[in-house]
Amino acid sequence: MTPVSENPLLEASFLQRLQRLQLLVRRPLPGQWKGEHRSPKRGYSVEFADFREYSPGDDLRYVDWKAYGRLDRLYLKQYVEEEDVYVLLLVDCSRSMRFGQPTKLLFALQVAAAIGHIALCRFHRVGAGLIADGKVIWMRPVRGKQSLIPLLRFLGSPPDARSTVLAESARQVANGWKHRGAVYLLTDLMDEHWQDALRTLLARRHELTLIHTLSPQELRPDLMGDLLLVDSETGETREVSLSASALSLYQRALQQLRDDASALCGHFGGNYLLADTSQPLETFVLREMRMRGVLA
Repeated sequence: MTPVSENPLLEASFLQRLQRLQLLVRRPLPGQWKGEHRSPKRGYSVEFADFREYSPGDDLRYVDWKAYGRLDRLYLKQYVEEEDVYVLLLVDCSRSMRFGQPTKLLFALQVAAAIGHIALCRFHRVGAGLIADGKVIWMRPVRGKQSLIPLLRFLGSPPDARSTVLAESARQVANGWKHRGAVYLLTDLMDEHWQDALRTLLARRHELTLIHTLSPQELRPDLMGDLLLVDSETGETREVSLSASALSLYQRALQQLRDDASALCGHFGGNYLLADTSQPLETFVLREMRMRGVLA
């Protein structure tokens, strides 16, 4: 495994700003420990939710004695219970993700680290998986702010992979990650079976957020004329002649890909975000992710 950079993935000043944020998880997800995500269950935390009748054995500290004085019946106050959420960070480490400046891979790892830090500050359980050549390299779930350093160390040393094989990797995630929760997949979708991969993850009832990571050269190519293009993953070469009309067809195809990915995620209650690596990391996390309802 080779380090992406000699520098840490996230600056200390940015880490401090992230501590004020929280993940927005819309779908009720089962947790295990007390955290800061509102659960559909009723417990005894801070925010009032409802009343229920007293049953023998209930804690008398939560009896509403004013209601007893009016109604001559015992009722218990119930509150929204807060639980932790299992968070899984999945990063595509294929050769195509090493394109651009900064590379798509570095940008994706930084975004994943930011999400992980926010989750750890809220006492969620955070796991990670690096996708490489149809395999998933795992980091077991960790919890608490002290786990940030191991997470950054793991994300900061991605494997030197060639291809993605997203569908096979998604099957490994579905079989190996038993905790239903919030899954964040960061990839450029440079895989012909990407739809199968998303369906596999969505079928497990995870709340999936797809962060489609592309470079400005891919979003707005300025190539023209006769060129020899080389596939970074397969090494295959192809001679092409790029004209204004050819670039227009490319833009339409790219837009269709984005629309299809967004529609597929939305159909299953997931999220789709485009990450343009030409924008500053802080702008994407603090503005774009909040505007799209992924963070608050």
